[in-house]
Amino acid sequence: MLKSCCLTDSYNGERLLEVACRECGLDPMCQVLDYAEPGSGVPPGILLRRQPVTKGEQLFHVEQPFTAVYAVKSGSFKATVPDLNRNERVVGFYLPGDLIGAEGMANRYYTHSVRALETSRVCVLEIARLQESGRPLAAVQQALIEMLGQEVALNHRLTASLIRQNADQRLAAFILSLSLRASIRGLGGKQLNLSMSRSDMASYLGLARETISRGLTRFQKTGLIKLRKQSLTLLDEKGLRQVATCS
Repeated sequence: MLKSCCLTDSYNGERLLEVACRECGLDPMCQVLDYAEPGSGVPPGILLRRQPVTKGEQLFHVEQPFTAVYAVKSGSFKATVPDLNRNERVVGFYLPGDLIGAEGMANRYYTHSVRALETSRVCVLEIARLQESGRPLAAVQQALIEMLGQEVALNHRLTASLIRQNADQRLAAFILSLSLRASIRGLGGKQLNLSMSRSDMASYLGLARETISRGLTRFQKTGLIKLRKQSLTLLDEKGLRQVATCS
């Protein structure tokens, strides 16, 4: 089983932090399928591991028929839906270890579009083909329940952490949520990669792009964070929490 580490991506030379299998949201099902390793007996195509995705590439679009659940092995993605003016509104970000598209299992179509923010890798689970895996139905069902249950619990935790009032509170809570997600996945929570643009962050948080930029600058000047291009270092977690929770 792979441990989380910096790996050199063979198809473009970029170094990406890769989540360990045991920390990934897809792992309950991967265990049942023995990670589709040689000798597992799992037919090819049911579980595709570490598939490359280029920056800007779309995994699926809103209302596309549901076929698979994806897990981010490395890199990051954004989820968007069209607003009333048919402009893209960002509704979420996916980081290493996160599941993508699981909500499509309910209605049999994807509820948003998902695009890569950077060079990434995903593992792909073809849900419709699970019956071909040769695994007992009860084991498959239990793994699905565990996988989806973990996803719901994580989403509830993150959603609750982002319910804030003013701009500084929302931005501070967003940074802390990124740190929490990285920590949960065993990737550490102090050094973060802001692969999303300021505009994407603004769309997600319901703020203006300029407000995001000013807020990040203010947090840096007060010693809460350190910014260098897309790299954010969390310097004062306690102070950032005070900003996020102040009334």
